Amino acid sequence: MVKRVVFIPETPEQLSSEWLTNVLRENRHLTRGKVSEVMQTLIGDGEGFVGDIIKLDLTYDSQAVDGPESIIAKMPKLANRAMGELLGAYERENMFYMTYADSLPVATPRLYYGEFDRDAASEKQEEILRQADKIPKFLQGLTNRLAWWIAAGKKRRYILLIEDISGDDAIDQLAGVDRREMSFIVDAVAKLHAHFWRKSDLAEQFWLLPMNIDAKMRGEMMHRSKAAFADMFSDSIAHGLQAFIDDLSVNGVRYCHELADGPVTLVHGDLRLDNLFFRGEEVVFIDWQLVRRGNPAYDLAYLFSSGLDDEESAIELLEAYYHGLVTCGVTDWSLSNLISDYRTALRVVLMNLSSVDQVELGDGRGQALLKVWIDRLRRRLMADCQN
Repeated sequence: MVKRVVFIPETPEQLSSEWLTNVLRENRHLTRGKVSEVMQTLIGDGEGFVGDIIKLDLTYDSQAVDGPESIIAKMPKLANRAMGELLGAYERENMFYMTYADSLPVATPRLYYGEFDRDAASEKQEEILRQADKIPKFLQGLTNRLAWWIAAGKKRRYILLIEDISGDDAIDQLAGVDRREMSFIVDAVAKLHAHFWRKSDLAEQFWLLPMNIDAKMRGEMMHRSKAAFADMFSDSIAHGLQAFIDDLSVNGVRYCHELADGPVTLVHGDLRLDNLFFRGEEVVFIDWQLVRRGNPAYDLAYLFSSGLDDEESAIELLEAYYHGLVTCGVTDWSLSNLISDYRTALRVVLMNLSSVDQVELGDGRGQALLKVWIDRLRRRLMADCQN
């Protein structure tokens, strides 16, 4: 269990050697000596969209210490803080690490410390969102703007200190992966999903929201962003994506609810290659800010659309994933239903990415990554959704 330290840093400058010494000692990651110096490195553009990711290289006051040489700190990115609050991203990742990280069947960075300012409303967020979903469509835009205003006004502080896994092999989302590498990832994803398959305690976690609970909100955000999206990704629009955008304008919210009729498990929610590492043939999962409970097909659609370059059908990979589920004892979902849900999920991924203009992407890798991603998604939709 993580021990609380009263002060929660809000900026990288507040991650002092004194504060880090206190945190590591309180949580038994440092039993002797103290941190004497901290060198900070902001990890690259496009790596964290709603949060800053900072590598902390630690120097101690003597050689006889047992603390980590380096740590990864995650904090809200001030430019995108409102979006992070609206998504509940910061709180969700903290709660995930505190609740589940030690019992996963797949690898994820070790937790050193996590804390955030508590908020009574956040523990009732599912109830609040269910009430918001009943608001008439003509008021949805006003409701979203009000929610954004409330999120932007919150000054909650969040901090997460986790293991530095830079010694493992990072996967470059821009470069993509081949079928062999993707098969290793798919096998690990099947183990993750099978571990939480239809577990009743998922619904007991206030922070683990159902994936369709804010479907109306996301549909309205898509409508508001259509012009900006068309301008940002005009090449993909011109080469076949427009038909899917038009379909989502009518059916997007329905697709979200259709996915919810499928099996429920823990869904990573941001399962793209930049959030995965290889440790030999083992896959390490990072960045749990968008974790939810819902249909596992969403993770597969997100993964294949973000990192699979070839235009062949993804059916063979879906078959491999399905075999992985069966090997883990999951037998209550058919392959045909998986394929059908995957095709629906591809559309939902596009719906969720369509409001990307509301996130500060930076001038470099972030924008390049989104352009490649949207084009891969276009190709996946055209290759995998013909029937």
